[in-house]
Amino acid sequence: MMKARMAKEAIIRIRNRIGVLAQVTKTIADKGVNIEAVIGTVEGGDAVIRLVTGDHQRTIDVLRELRPDVQESKVVLVELEHKPGLLRHITEKLAQENIDLYYLYGTATEADKCLVVFASANNDRAVMVLNG
Repeated sequence: MMKARMAKEAIIRIRNRIGVLAQVTKTIADKGVNIEAVIGTVEGGDAVIRLVTGDHQRTIDVLRELRPDVQESKVVLVELEHKPGLLRHITEKLAQENIDLYYLYGTATEADKCLVVFASANNDRAVMVLNG
């Protein structure tokens, strides 16, 4: 069964260097916060790290100790069984409703579950479509 809901992700932009992701994740782990999904990319000379955690506000507070300009963004979280074709199902449903995706990432969890995180042109409508 698929369940979509609104959430927030933390976004930190920091000078890219070896070990920067380790530093960020250590800072979060040291505060006892569980990372549920993460994506790291490089844009120019910066590392851009997007995180969904078990305690969003605590994550923001912790990351602001590293960088005061930490951003937040609204995203959609979709929890579902980890089976072939389910990502295709999600993206086809959104395409049929003319919902433009800005970015998407996911992670597999225990017990054949996965979590898909995305931002779109209309997150509220995307949640309704996927839960409908």
